[in-house]
Amino acid sequence: MGEKMGKLILARHHASEWNELGIWTGIRDIHLSGYGFEKSEDMGLLIKDVTIDYAFTSMQVRAIETMSCMLDICKRHSVPTEHSAALNERDYGEYTGKNKWEMEKILGAEEFKKLRRGWDYPIPNGESLKTVYDRTVPFFFEKILPLVLEGKNVLVVAHGNSLRSLLKYIENISDQDIADTEFPFGAVMIYTLDENGHKLGKEVQDIIRNLPKERTSRAQIIATIGPASAKKEVLKQMIENGMSAARLNFAWADKEEKGPHITLIRELAAELSVRIPIIEDLPGPRVSGAHGHTYDKTKFGFTERDRELAQFGIERKVDYLALSFVRSAKEIEACRAAIQEFSGTQKIIAKIECQDALNSIDEIIAVADAVMLARGDLGNEVPLEKIPFVQDMIIKKCKAAGKPVITATQMLISMTENPVPTRAEVTDVANAILEKSDAVMLSEETAIGKYPVEAVAMMKKIIIEAEEHMGRSTHINLL
Repeated sequence: MGEKMGKLILARHHASEWNELGIWTGIRDIHLSGYGFEKSEDMGLLIKDVTIDYAFTSMQVRAIETMSCMLDICKRHSVPTEHSAALNERDYGEYTGKNKWEMEKILGAEEFKKLRRGWDYPIPNGESLKTVYDRTVPFFFEKILPLVLEGKNVLVVAHGNSLRSLLKYIENISDQDIADTEFPFGAVMIYTLDENGHKLGKEVQDIIRNLPKERTSRAQIIATIGPASAKKEVLKQMIENGMSAARLNFAWADKEEKGPHITLIRELAAELSVRIPIIEDLPGPRVSGAHGHTYDKTKFGFTERDRELAQFGIERKVDYLALSFVRSAKEIEACRAAIQEFSGTQKIIAKIECQDALNSIDEIIAVADAVMLARGDLGNEVPLEKIPFVQDMIIKKCKAAGKPVITATQMLISMTENPVPTRAEVTDVANAILEKSDAVMLSEETAIGKYPVEAVAMMKKIIIEAEEHMGRSTHINLL
């Protein structure tokens, strides 16, 4: 029996258009996103060396599309396939079409986890995981397991909850422990089973760790996290596409909003086995003006509000504190003293965005751990035609001092509304790299823009191409 036994290959459909928005999809038939189609092909490459004798999927289009991509990329066009509603996603009832992360705020973290992951949590006009189990597992016994017992390799492409139901049976997961069981996007699980359909062996492959690595950029990409990107599926894709560090802008948000963002970033970094430094960007003496924001020149650069927010970030172990509207080394020294007072080890980024900072640039670079060229506010005090030359000067001074330098503001700003940047923006990013910036930063593009994943991916492409044309260059890593 053991020599004849086939393998069971399980895969979850990749990102749909609603997954990217953080919306509960359930039984609604939503297509894969463009990114989901691309990554479904990558999932197929994980099984290109495995013979597939039979394939099952649900009746829902996102799973069907994923299976088609997986088989097509491997040129397995003649594999017999069967679709069944028994493998459909869980019906979320009255929660269908609602934003998950908004519901988390309403329900609270504990109740939200029960709703998403609990075994028998009731949903108005919907299904519990137990209900899904009661239709999925009998189908497994009737249709899937007999083929495996005959020595066939069977591919099953389904959904997060129908697959969790199968895992519960196959791996003997308890009612309590199933709440902590996830079937991630981009993963393929290959099982050997006993005659009862229980796990004898398990191999997990995923497109992050198992596919050949593509070219990576030496310069880093900092992405600002906001409403558009503070969703697990979106942020995960941003990390997969090259995001190196996360910026949290406290000028327009409070601790209650940003605390969950820190938690989400940490969770995803652990899940993907990567390190994502977090930059807490403090507001400084910022004030609102008639034509946007400016700063109060009568106030010290490290304000009481900055001090309060710095303590919050230190307690949550952010990696950097970024000081806004720095005018001299004194603000940096005051922030450094606060870090020590609160028993922190955070490094300090000095944001250069006013004329006083330019006047004191050498002393600021000397005491800061890194420098950010914040060209938006700087352009309010320096004639615009001078900005490119100020940028070149600051980058050269930072390189000479061995301090990391970040070029920021409006780098791909048109991608806030459009899926592709302008030619001028591409040139701007490339020039920042050619001038040897250690990192480039996205602001509105990823915080509130319509295309946060695409913005990160485009930034990476531009960086890699620029680095191809500049020969060897040493970047100072923010990690």
